[in-house]
Amino acid sequence: MSKLSLQKNLLGFEVHYDDNRPLTLYRAREELPRTDSPKPCFAPIYTPSGTLVTEYRPSDHTWHTGLYFGWVHANGVNLWGGPWYLPTTKKYEHVDDSHGQQRHENFTQFTSDNAISVSETLSWLDAHDAPFALEERTYSIEPVPGGTRWHIATQIRPTAESLVLGASRAARYSGLELRMGPPFAEAAHYDSEGRIGHEAIMRQRARWVAARGASGGCVAMMDHPNNPRHPVTWFTRKNLLGAGLLMEDDLEIPQGQRLDLSYAFFVLDADPGIDAWEAHYQAFCST
Repeated sequence: MSKLSLQKNLLGFEVHYDDNRPLTLYRAREELPRTDSPKPCFAPIYTPSGTLVTEYRPSDHTWHTGLYFGWVHANGVNLWGGPWYLPTTKKYEHVDDSHGQQRHENFTQFTSDNAISVSETLSWLDAHDAPFALEERTYSIEPVPGGTRWHIATQIRPTAESLVLGASRAARYSGLELRMGPPFAEAAHYDSEGRIGHEAIMRQRARWVAARGASGGCVAMMDHPNNPRHPVTWFTRKNLLGAGLLMEDDLEIPQGQRLDLSYAFFVLDADPGIDAWEAHYQAFCST
């Protein structure tokens, strides 16, 4: 297995394999239009053989930025980006002074021993840059046979009052999302419950979902059993994979409490099969 190297840069940090092949770039502090609800993200992400996994700011949805956390409704603030779905018109429309920002504040951990481990703090800002939640995230990335295993953990705390998280009133997406690039534009999804195809998995509960690229490469996302609403419902389209925590209902975090979320994410050159994914999932559950 290849070792990984970690390097800071002006945007945030980048991770490479030991022969300098790129794995990913983390964009912690990029300047983007406010209507895109700026948020840190991983883009690009590559498999070990160089297949591009992500799509970054596509022309149809410029607020889709690779692998990211997007929250459509957070105390009435758009932390996802783009237009809102308005029940009165049953259309997506731009709403002035509604877009917030997940602002990177600082890195609190930055190590690269046996695995890459980076922690950061973020502030959730409303449309007028007033903070209403604080977040602490940790990303751990380590090599596994055929690719890399990522552990993405976050703690979200309201600052002044309770925090209400909601999803799009139409598609019900919100949370950890992967917008997949051209090699995965027609990804073949399957899940832990035996469903095949993104249409069959959409809005259904599963412990994990994997997606194969048409020309090679495979990714998977796993929901930790300690997460609320486990096993989570999923948001899946042919080029999208996301843990739909808010698919069925909004979620309120009272003042003084916090929301803890933990996900595993895999980037591999080839699909290892259901038995291997189950073994990976059991190992993840023990963390």
